[in-house]
Amino acid sequence: MRNTLYDLYLKQADTFGWFKNLDPESLRFLLLATWYIMLWNPADVEQKLVKFYGNVIDGPKVLGLIEAMKQRFVYSDRYAWAVPNQEAIDVLVAHSPLVEVGAGRGYWARLAAAAGADVVAFDPFPPGAEGGNNWHHGPGMFFEVGKADADIAARYPDRTLFLCWPPWGQDVASRALRSYQGETVVYVGDEGLSAATPEFYAELAAGFTKEQVVEIPQWPGIKDRLEVWRRSTPDSARVPVKGKKVGAPGKKSAGYRNA
Repeated sequence: MRNTLYDLYLKQADTFGWFKNLDPESLRFLLLATWYIMLWNPADVEQKLVKFYGNVIDGPKVLGLIEAMKQRFVYSDRYAWAVPNQEAIDVLVAHSPLVEVGAGRGYWARLAAAAGADVVAFDPFPPGAEGGNNWHHGPGMFFEVGKADADIAARYPDRTLFLCWPPWGQDVASRALRSYQGETVVYVGDEGLSAATPEFYAELAAGFTKEQVVEIPQWPGIKDRLEVWRRSTPDSARVPVKGKKVGAPGKKSAGYRNA
């Protein structure tokens, strides 16, 4: 399968290469200022930003950055909130079989399955399903994503738990992690600044050991990457989660509803 999101990312990357060279304080100021101006001045945001920045950053660079940020939200809605590259997909294949919780449209799952991974994917609100999905508006799927809550992870201890950009500020990732009784977690996100929560990342670090970090393409101001974590808690210290396993092993998709 062609990685369309990666191709679209590359088309925008030239417009914000300069952006990554800013020092952290300038970067933070630029992001906050841009966000507030875009939030409160939707009709003439381009003009307001150029006026705000003045001669500090030239107009074309600012407009290019604005367009890239706009496209990021369009692409994230249509595909996924993190941009996969081949190295990241190879890691997923290496840690197959996988259970993905919070799969959205199933874009990463589709790429991994096409590369040879065994994947089952779930989301509390698959896009297009009743109840809606706040991160992916409208129908359109790349992979079969079953409707299930985060605790579905308890039913697949023999699979690697895959979490890709869990909803920011929500406990989806934490609930999946607490339910999961397996050994390996592959996480795509950051320390809770843009994806999941700081509490989730602290829980992950407390019970697992980070074994691998894979750099992935990053949108402006986003410091996400793929991380592989191996459980460090002894078996004797774990509390087993009872539950009937759903589905037969070896299938690359699932369509089960939460009980």
